[in-house]
Amino acid sequence: MYRTLLAVCLLAAFAAAATANADQIGFAKKQFISSTLAGGEPLAFADTKHGTLIYTSHEGTTHLYRNGFATIPVEWLANYRDQVNTWYSKDNGKTWNLSELSGTGTNATGFNARPDQNLGFSDPDLTQDANGRVYNTGIDLANDAIFSSSDGGVTWDKGTAQCHEGDRPWLAGVAGDQAFLATNTQAGQGTHEVYETTDGGNTCNSTPGDESGVTPDAGLVDEGTGYRGNGKLLWNPVLHELVEPVTGSAGVGVSTWKAGQTAFTHQASAYKGSIFAHWPALAIDKAGTLYEVWDTSPSGTHNGGQGCPSTVTGGPTDTRTAPPNAVQYAWSKDDGRTWSKPITVAGPTAGHIVFWPWIVAGDAGRINIAWYETDRAVDIDCAPVTLNINDTTLLGADEQNGGNAGDDDDTVDASGGSIHYGTVCQGGTTCVATGEDRRLGDFFTNAVDANGCVMIASGDTTQWDNTTFTTMPISLPIIIRQNKGPSLYDGVNCANPTAGG
Repeated sequence: MYRTLLAVCLLAAFAAAATANADQIGFAKKQFISSTLAGGEPLAFADTKHGTLIYTSHEGTTHLYRNGFATIPVEWLANYRDQVNTWYSKDNGKTWNLSELSGTGTNATGFNARPDQNLGFSDPDLTQDANGRVYNTGIDLANDAIFSSSDGGVTWDKGTAQCHEGDRPWLAGVAGDQAFLATNTQAGQGTHEVYETTDGGNTCNSTPGDESGVTPDAGLVDEGTGYRGNGKLLWNPVLHELVEPVTGSAGVGVSTWKAGQTAFTHQASAYKGSIFAHWPALAIDKAGTLYEVWDTSPSGTHNGGQGCPSTVTGGPTDTRTAPPNAVQYAWSKDDGRTWSKPITVAGPTAGHIVFWPWIVAGDAGRINIAWYETDRAVDIDCAPVTLNINDTTLLGADEQNGGNAGDDDDTVDASGGSIHYGTVCQGGTTCVATGEDRRLGDFFTNAVDANGCVMIASGDTTQWDNTTFTTMPISLPIIIRQNKGPSLYDGVNCANPTAGG
C-alpha cells in the first residue's frame, strides 16, 4: 500500500514538473533582418491571408550616435530613400527581402514604393483591414504618409504621402480599404487627432465617414481633461470602437470612439502615477478584453537626459543610483470604462530598471509582455547600461491576480544576452544634436505569428564596425522567435506548433 502511495506521489510530482517545464516559454537565437540598414522602432507582423511575415523599421536618420558619424555605413547611405525600411518573408522568416518598387539587380530602384505615396524616414506602424490589406506609415517631420499592400508586403500599391502633417502616427485597420491614422498634429494648437482613409490609403478624409474633402484640420480630437492620446491605436472588433492609450498628469488610461461620434471619450484611469516610457501599450484578446501595460517611474528614476555630463564625448558619466521600478498592466472588459487593479509583471528589483514594455494578446486571457531590463539602476540617459530583452506569457491574464504574473519561473531572457550597451536617450530628435545615443529609438514591439507564437522586433547595437573600431552608429533590425512553450492560441505549443499543444 505504502509503495503504491509512494509511486502515485512520485508520478504526480513528475507530471507536475513536466507540466511546469512544458509551460516555460523559450526563444530561438536572435536573427538579423539586415546587416546594413537601420532597425530602430521596429514592428513585425504576420499576414495570415497571404502567408507572409512583414517587418518594418525607422530608416535611421534621427536614430544615430555621434561616435559613429566619422564613417556612416556606405550601404546605409546608398540605400537611403526617405522611406521607412520594409521587408517581407515568404518562408516563415528563414529569408527576408526588401520590398521593392520595381526592377531587380542593377535595375532596382531601392524604393519600397512610389515617393508620392510613401515618404518619410521615421515612425512606422503596421495594421491590417478586414480584407487583408496591410498598412504602414512614415513621417519626415512635415507629413504623415499612409500606404498599403494587397500582397503581404511584397509591393505597396496604394497610398498618399500627405494624409496629414504631424508626429508619431499610429494606425488601426478596420473594414475593407478602411484604416485610421492618429497623429500629434501641429495644426491648431498642437492637438492629437485621428484621420480616416476609405480607399486603401490613397486619400485621407478629414472626418470619419465624410468623403466631402473638407478641411483636414477637422479630424477627431482626442483631448481629455488633463489627458492626451499617446500610443498605439487599436480597433476593438467585439465592442466596435477605436481605442487608444492616453497619458496625463494623473496617470494612464484610454479614450474610445464609435462611428457617429464627433470626438473621443476619455475613460477611467488604469494607473495613477507617472510612467518611464513615452507611452503605455495596448492589446485586445479575441474575447474583446483590453490590456494596458506601462512602466512605473518613481521619483529619481531618471531625469530625461537634461544636463547629462556624458552627452559630450569624453565627459564623465552620471552614476547616481536610481530607484528600481516596475512593469505593470491592468485589464478591462469594457474598453477602459472600468479596470482591474494594477498587476506587477516585473520588478521592482534592486539593481535593475525595466522599461518600454510592449504587449500582444491572443485567445481569451492569454497575453505576452516584453520589456528592456538594465544590469544596474542608474539614470539611463546619462550612464551606460547593458540591456537584455525579458519576456513573459501570462495565461489567465484577465483574472484578478493576473494568472502567473510576476513569477520568476515564467520570465525568460528572450534575447539570450545583451542587445545594447550604452546610454539610452529619451529626448527625441534632439538626442542626435546633443551627441546622445538614440539608436534604439523610442520603443520596440512584440507580435504573434500564424500559430500564436511570439515574435519580438528590436534594434540591436552590438555589432562591430571594423572601420571605426567601435559599434555601428545605427542599430540593426533583429527578430526573436518563440520556439518553446504555450502560444497565445489555446492548445498550441511553440515547440511544435503545427502539431498542437
